[in-house]
Amino acid sequence: MITKKAFRHINLLQAPLLNVGHRWIGAAALLGSLWIFFHLTTLVITILSDGTHWGVNAWMLDIMGFLAGFFFTIQCWKLSNRKIDDSRHLNHWISIWAVMTIFSRIFDSLMLFGLLKWDEVYVTPMGITLWANIVSEVFLGMAFAVTALTGALILLKRKKNDV
Repeated sequence: MITKKAFRHINLLQAPLLNVGHRWIGAAALLGSLWIFFHLTTLVITILSDGTHWGVNAWMLDIMGFLAGFFFTIQCWKLSNRKIDDSRHLNHWISIWAVMTIFSRIFDSLMLFGLLKWDEVYVTPMGITLWANIVSEVFLGMAFAVTALTGALILLKRKKNDV
């Protein structure tokens, strides 16, 4: 089991009054970090196996999604260290981002599994590229967004100094 010392070492879950919402947000920060690593790995796998000729739309959507996920990983990390009354505004933004991301992940999953075709966005990948995308975007990306939304909503529901 991970100790408090390990979390202190990585500056995670250091809020003065730590509650279950902080733990969910901390878990989201860790999932976001995993997602960043696996998204970059997926990008390398895709380039090595399929090349870089995805089209402007696919590149722009990928870069925007990555930057948004990177930014919100940092915000989740910061939020896990804040008091509830200092973080209401950030909780709202994380909630909005998470809801939009969940819908985006559903849409992306439908395209990855071939249930929705939109060639202007991207052509459904095959082989190792498909599996890398399923791991990073469907499993880790969705888990990250749902965990962040759960934590943010729990923290929004809490009163000041409520543990």
